[in-house]
Amino acid sequence: MILGAIVIALGVLWLFRNLGLLDVNIGRIIATYWPALLIGWGIDIMVPGVLGRGPEPGPLPGRIFNGLILVALGAIIIGGNLGYYDLNLGFFWKVFWPVLIILLGWSLLQGATRTGGTHWVVMSGLDLKEQGWKLEDGSYIAIMGGAKIDLRAAEIPPRETVLNLTAVMGGIEVRVPEGLPVTCQGTVVLGGLNFFREEAGGVIASRKTKRPGTGDPAVSLVIRGRAVMGGIEVKEA
Repeated sequence: MILGAIVIALGVLWLFRNLGLLDVNIGRIIATYWPALLIGWGIDIMVPGVLGRGPEPGPLPGRIFNGLILVALGAIIIGGNLGYYDLNLGFFWKVFWPVLIILLGWSLLQGATRTGGTHWVVMSGLDLKEQGWKLEDGSYIAIMGGAKIDLRAAEIPPRETVLNLTAVMGGIEVRVPEGLPVTCQGTVVLGGLNFFREEAGGVIASRKTKRPGTGDPAVSLVIRGRAVMGGIEVKEA
């Protein structure tokens, strides 16, 4: 809702500028105040714990710590953009991109499972929902894209199946059928995880969830997730 309101406000300012009703530089506004998204993100992490609303997204101290870091980072960048002090983010970007590549390589190593291979979603979308598609061990990597994996329509083999999920500035959603035993574990850097309504997010966070099943004990699923400026969600039908 907040992001939608921001987009509408920018559109209105742009319209008024084109009609000659306002003299504003939209590009300069975006370049200066984009860190407000970080501030909003930090508040969003902290508010559920403070107000006691919604599913419990993890321990309160960790949420407060991660939220405050994001709020402080956004405020510091805005201050530098407004010229209150000199702020050089060159070192941050020099470290960020190599670390991103390292995490991607680590994901590929972790995702070298028995069969199934690696499925790439790069600036595009993947939607596995066709009835009867065969589930196999494998990796799904979404880079600036999105993947939806519907296991309710899949043929799940009678053994433990392992899925490695990696979201880099993208998102992956997995829907699992009722009664299927599922073990989820994941790590996130500037992103979010949601495993059966148990959430983790912020600068650095991790989450592990195990859901016992009610069906065939020989059939189970293990999901290993990693997100960098992205999100992974596992939910029931």
